[in-house]
Amino acid sequence: MIPHRRYTVFAGQFLITSVPALLTTVLGSCIAVCLWDKKNHIGGINHYLLPGTPDDDTGDPTRGMAATHMLVRSMLNRRVKRENLEAKVFGGCNSLYKNSDVFRIGMRNSEIALEVLDHYDIPVAAKHVGGAYGRKIVFNTATGKVRMRLLTETAAEVNEKIKLGFGY
Repeated sequence: MIPHRRYTVFAGQFLITSVPALLTTVLGSCIAVCLWDKKNHIGGINHYLLPGTPDDDTGDPTRGMAATHMLVRSMLNRRVKRENLEAKVFGGCNSLYKNSDVFRIGMRNSEIALEVLDHYDIPVAAKHVGGAYGRKIVFNTATGKVRMRLLTETAAEVNEKIKLGFGY
């Protein structure tokens, strides 16, 4: 068995691979869309920060509208057939503003991902979005499976512990 390559995907990046790989990212209000060609075992992932708008034509990969369109188009450019694609969507928490949803960045991010996938008629096989905590995901491009771990402390909670000196 060939060992999987490992890649970490950071905000504003996307990656597509046709070789078995483990694609890892950590998400707060950001979203990651995992696309998988179930016939040819080609996988792709993006990681974006903000939703973006339909009239934004800069192609900024940190914006969900552009990042998700780029991911889908790049998969299609690899001769992947749309009917073989399935998506999994993760992230979109409200960790920074746990007691307020005034900005709703996480919710808007997840709405954009689902809207773009619907535009391309790509079914969403799984999603885990929203809530108060971030997530770490590992996407296995050989199987299309995604392992997810919920990060049960927010950045604000960790910073508070640091400020208190971890109880020392």
